[in-house]
Amino acid sequence: MGMDANGKTKRLSPAISLSLSDHQLSPSGLAFRGHREDESSLNKGNFLDILSWYVERCDKIRDLVLKKAPKNDQLTSHKIQKDIIIACKIETVKAIMDDLNGDFFALLVDESCDCYDGASNMQGDLRGLKTLIQQESKSAYSIHCFAHQLQLTLVAVSKKCLEVGELVLLVSNILNIVGGSFKRMDDLRESQAEKVQEALDMGELETGRGLNQELGLARAADTCWDSHYKSFKNFISMFGSIIDVLDTIVVDARTLEERAKAKGYLSSCQTFEVAFMLHLMRDVLGITNELNTSLQKKEQNIENAILLVEVAKRRLQKLREEEWDSLIDKVSAFCVKYNILIPNFDDLYVNSRRSRRKVADYTILHHYRVDIFFKIIDWQVQELNARFNEVTTNLLVGVACLNRVDSFSSFDINKILRMAELYPDDFSENITVTLKNQLETYIVDVRDVDKKFSNLQGLVDLFETLVKTKKHLNYPFVFRLVKFALLLPVATATVERTFSAMKLIKSELRNQMNDEFMSSCLVPYVERKIFNTISDETIMNTFQEMKTHRGQL
Repeated sequence: MGMDANGKTKRLSPAISLSLSDHQLSPSGLAFRGHREDESSLNKGNFLDILSWYVERCDKIRDLVLKKAPKNDQLTSHKIQKDIIIACKIETVKAIMDDLNGDFFALLVDESCDCYDGASNMQGDLRGLKTLIQQESKSAYSIHCFAHQLQLTLVAVSKKCLEVGELVLLVSNILNIVGGSFKRMDDLRESQAEKVQEALDMGELETGRGLNQELGLARAADTCWDSHYKSFKNFISMFGSIIDVLDTIVVDARTLEERAKAKGYLSSCQTFEVAFMLHLMRDVLGITNELNTSLQKKEQNIENAILLVEVAKRRLQKLREEEWDSLIDKVSAFCVKYNILIPNFDDLYVNSRRSRRKVADYTILHHYRVDIFFKIIDWQVQELNARFNEVTTNLLVGVACLNRVDSFSSFDINKILRMAELYPDDFSENITVTLKNQLETYIVDVRDVDKKFSNLQGLVDLFETLVKTKKHLNYPFVFRLVKFALLLPVATATVERTFSAMKLIKSELRNQMNDEFMSSCLVPYVERKIFNTISDETIMNTFQEMKTHRGQL
């Protein structure tokens, strides 16, 4: 117990003990509550369990909290727990804002897909978060993680094209059932080894170091572009072995359900349509695989990545205009090898998903070439154009030009000036003229004169060296652009990993969280380095000031 300036009693130690419980839970992303918090429960939740553990070991508060506290003022209710974590968020955000000190900053934003329609809430043209922010500032730009944007092009095409969506689902289901046990995996390996040996005996494969290695069942992941490419590529290479295992499951599976599923998958995948879609999607994804590899690099060359986007679009266009015949040849050879019926392209197309009485008035050739081949490629190019637009390109090429990598080899004043034009609030026409002069002097200084800039690794090192050498005062507008460049880290995939915290915070024990509580739990967890610098007294003072409580702390 303690006394305040007016002589009133304060229960300071118990309050701090509650804050200590929060300080142990929040940085670890642990849930506060249990399913049952009554006296007979063996698991009352992390908050009460840690508090009970602390009471047993701290004589100063033993007689003041939990059972010893007034029943209407124990400070352990769900509302109190929420208020404490909200106070933690308030102080953490306050510390971040104090550190920013009115300078520029960037927001990294993600959505909880089980609560919101992420596309409309984030990118909506009318009331989306991007639009609302841009209404406040003309210089605010929304740049999506490049690697994630590439992945979203496949998602968008899958939603537009039924055949792509069905292929992704079919391949996933077959790989799940074939890889469902160690015995099936062994059967798959044995079948694969036999087929490789047969091909070697017939001269269809070459021998040599690193050739004909065992392939695995590459399962596609929703947020990993190259996993879909590997999944389709390996499925084609292992098709015969997969058919053998499915055939075995139809005969030997223990349950009728598994046998029925295997029979259905066996029938579905041995069709010309599946063979066509496998080869088409392998070719389409193969074209963009180099782009994906570049975007995933930790120290990627942004300008090179932009060029690879253009290369990918040109290769897709070439596939559309020149490679239809070669695709059909590959699919036909595949069908002959595995005894799959090849349709007569001049026959009228019959949609197997609809009544056979509704015969289409166009041919099978038109269906595969126009309705699938052309449309998928066109949609893919459209998505790439939409997601890698001119503004994003100019911003990121400008960032690449400012980077110190390879002795400022990418430095280009005109491209940097185009980047500056995208920030009209910060670079007026008069300032742009001054910026051009500063850039011309700056590059001679840091590249040819001052040796302190010779061994820098990236933009962060450049920023710190400019400050240490006081050159940020000599080149204030260049320094401002370097700041903006550092605010655009979402050109790499690494920042997306920050949002994996949401999976830990929104757990089974906290699966019905409102926005405020989820935000309050996320901020101290994600920013735990800052949160750990905040004292318990500061948090409890904020907690006390939030609303009137029964007792003064």
